[in-house]
Amino acid sequence: MIMKIVTKLLLAPALLLYCFSVKAQDYDTLDIHRSEKGTVQFARFRANANSNRKTQNDTLFLKAILKAKNEDGFRLLKENTDELGITHKKFQQYFKGLKVENAEFLIHEKNGNIEVINGDFQDITIQAIKSSINEQQARIKATEYVGSKKYKWEDTEMEKFVKQNTNNPNATYYPKGELVISKDYLTGSNIFKLSWKFTISSMEPNNEQLIYVDASNGSIINNVPLIFDSNIPCTAQTRYSGTQTIAGDTYSGGIRLQESRNGVNVQTLNLHNSYNYGSATDFTNNNTNWTSGSWSTFNQDQWALDAHWGAEKVLDYWRAAPRNRNSIDGNGLRVLGYVHYTPYSNGSSWPNAQWVGGSNSNFMQYGDGNSTFRPLTALDVCAHEFGHGITQFTANLTAGTQESGVLNEGFSDIWGACVEHWAAPNKQTWLMGEEIFYSPSYTCLRDLQNPKSSTAEEGQHPDTYHGQFWDNNGEPHTNSTVLSHWFYLLSQGGSGTNDIGNTYNVNGITLDVAQQIVYNAEVSYLYSSANYSAARNATISAAIDLYTINSCQVKAVTDAWYAVGVGSPFQYTNVSVSGPL
Repeated sequence: MIMKIVTKLLLAPALLLYCFSVKAQDYDTLDIHRSEKGTVQFARFRANANSNRKTQNDTLFLKAILKAKNEDGFRLLKENTDELGITHKKFQQYFKGLKVENAEFLIHEKNGNIEVINGDFQDITIQAIKSSINEQQARIKATEYVGSKKYKWEDTEMEKFVKQNTNNPNATYYPKGELVISKDYLTGSNIFKLSWKFTISSMEPNNEQLIYVDASNGSIINNVPLIFDSNIPCTAQTRYSGTQTIAGDTYSGGIRLQESRNGVNVQTLNLHNSYNYGSATDFTNNNTNWTSGSWSTFNQDQWALDAHWGAEKVLDYWRAAPRNRNSIDGNGLRVLGYVHYTPYSNGSSWPNAQWVGGSNSNFMQYGDGNSTFRPLTALDVCAHEFGHGITQFTANLTAGTQESGVLNEGFSDIWGACVEHWAAPNKQTWLMGEEIFYSPSYTCLRDLQNPKSSTAEEGQHPDTYHGQFWDNNGEPHTNSTVLSHWFYLLSQGGSGTNDIGNTYNVNGITLDVAQQIVYNAEVSYLYSSANYSAARNATISAAIDLYTINSCQVKAVTDAWYAVGVGSPFQYTNVSVSGPL
């Protein structure tokens, strides 16, 4: 007890010192944004070698400027230093030792000084951290809510698969509970509560989701999908992209759609119109010509070639400079795709494609389409779905109807356009899924250049934040086009007046420059609960890092946000800088 008292006495002057330092350095602040409750969400500081914003004091500085309580803590999630010499640190907020879901804050440092901070800090007021129900009781509540006919941990082949997929002999789909602090989105209170968190892997129907159970009464307070559905059917074949060169590997029975690509294992497997991954088999051929007349199952399996080629192009795009990313997770993750997937027990064809995220999965699955959609393996659809994986391993934007879920979909459309432009520039860069329709009535799923197009299969979409066609219920695919249209304007330019009366003129900076700004923002500045305002701050910060504060690139980023109704137009600062702040 004496030691604890001494520690608190020593810590209190330090916190007072930093509170004084933060207040005393108000003149150092170039830009600051606060929430409606007054909490700092973003701040940029002058480069000042004499300040007390030092790297070694980063968590102490965070606690002071955010006015955090003694019960609040920050633990480093990840750290990276980019090619500009800027160190980016992402911290997870904890309260009384428990993780606060989707509460993350970032610090950006150069030459030992903190120059930018941004994130989402939550003021938690839970008095007692004590669960009224135990883990087993909470698990029962979670599975009752999901209501699956069969769960993956109940199937021997699925349990075998998860051990192989994770290369962990102890891995299991059986859900283990974790006590966390999470927001109640489902019962209407919208406040943070002590809750049990489970990953529930169901088999009938096939699904992966995070379920949060109120630890006080067993009610379900949140459900976060781990399967990312872009409403884009996608199965594979170079029918969409002509004759392409792909790689397979040899084995005792011939050639199969597997390869090692720059050290990353790529596999495209056949699910035979089922949802049991444990029953998947290789696509095989007895020669190297996967063509009509040379491949015995060409007519029914041709689409697998598109999926495999698409996976190759996605890998190559992310590996290329200046991204230099080693697979989806940045660390050599196996690229696994399942073709002829269906969630239906009767084997009916399925018109969709998905990235399946989560610690037990991280793979793609493609359906065979229906009367509207061809098999869903077109290049931009494939790149869109893998884009969810990129987001999962960078910003980890929470899926759903919150704006973080909207951004998640928008970034995937951006990456779909970027990969398609890079790998197949003759295709329609700004139309998503233009190749997958039987009917000529539809030109695409979503039109990034003209979101209000009446020929998009999903219907008309907004080009302005809270403007015409904005979905007030937060449908993520619908509202995502504000972000993807911002990207179109940033790269290509444009002028006009938006739905809220903003007259704009954006000078495009090319797709190559725009995509690097977006990537740096995702990797270094965004966090799981980010909204449109946070995305604006993140991309402006990334542009400043790359091109300095008064550059034409920063002006274009800012003006493009103004064009879609987020924030003010660019204003030159009177700060004289020779490089990134």
